[in-house]
Amino acid sequence: MWLDMYQQFSELSEHDKQKFFNAIKENVFPEVPTDISKMVGDVREKRFSDGLACVHCGSVSVKRNGTYRSRQRYLCKDCGKSFNDMSGSPLSGTRYAHKWVQYFEMMIEGYSLRKIAKKMKIHLSTAFYWRHKILFALKTVGHKTLTGIIESDETFFLESNKGNKSISHRKPRKRGGVAKKRGISKEQICVVVAHDRNGQILSQTAGKGRVTAIELDAVLGNYLDSSALLCTDTATNYKKFALMKKMKHEAINVSKKEFKRKGIYHIQHVNGYHKRLKKWMDRFQGVATKYLDNYLFWHRFLEMNKKFPSKERTTELLLVSCQRPTFTTVQSIRDIG
Repeated sequence: MWLDMYQQFSELSEHDKQKFFNAIKENVFPEVPTDISKMVGDVREKRFSDGLACVHCGSVSVKRNGTYRSRQRYLCKDCGKSFNDMSGSPLSGTRYAHKWVQYFEMMIEGYSLRKIAKKMKIHLSTAFYWRHKILFALKTVGHKTLTGIIESDETFFLESNKGNKSISHRKPRKRGGVAKKRGISKEQICVVVAHDRNGQILSQTAGKGRVTAIELDAVLGNYLDSSALLCTDTATNYKKFALMKKMKHEAINVSKKEFKRKGIYHIQHVNGYHKRLKKWMDRFQGVATKYLDNYLFWHRFLEMNKKFPSKERTTELLLVSCQRPTFTTVQSIRDIG
């Protein structure tokens, strides 16, 4: 019997052979799912690395307050509120705690929401809200200071009101559509990316259309080391920004085919990042502008951890998303304008 099946298997295409193999592997050698309860200790160490503190008010006057469902609870002496190791995290109050590790794994692998919902047997809207709870938590971690030679440039995404039931300032586009005006206009959302040679990355929306030095300062100002050297193209806004911050500045005139100066000054890293970001974004078929920063933080995380094995990236994403309390709810995600 199995010989007949093997004969039929050899006649399949390479793609179908791989799908068949994965199906057999999943049924015969199923992976034992990682229980989130086994990771509570790691979450506790990540979250309270500077000492135990109240997730509601930040007070360090905290005492143990018994356990509930085998989970340690704490009581704040100042605000009187109780909490546990997971309070304020994306996993807080979930009914499917045993499914979250698998969800993080599928986020790392880049599965679509529909595939996640089908594979995990959860509703599509549940998959959507879980994604954004994680991304809002990831966003709270913020950026680190960039040092040394810092490359910076802008890239643009078409403004999207995806998910809005009524659009007052323009006619709705069908499946994303295209901008009415050619080139850079107020229909485009500007994303500023800064990349230093140590691997630190900053990626954030800055406004609509061409941005000013003031808008650049609002995004970059607090995250660039004062002794750093800024490397950009010849755009006037970056020249003014460098003067405002009293930073050393090297402008690369790409329009005149100047791609590198003095053998070290260039913007190739940041331009390469733009290409990878655009390609990665294509899988979502248009991201709503109100959620764009969330996706930028997600891609930044993937880029900064791409050298690590998938299992380590999954663990790191889980721990980072639980690092700071956010108390993001389904209703708060719905209420975003």
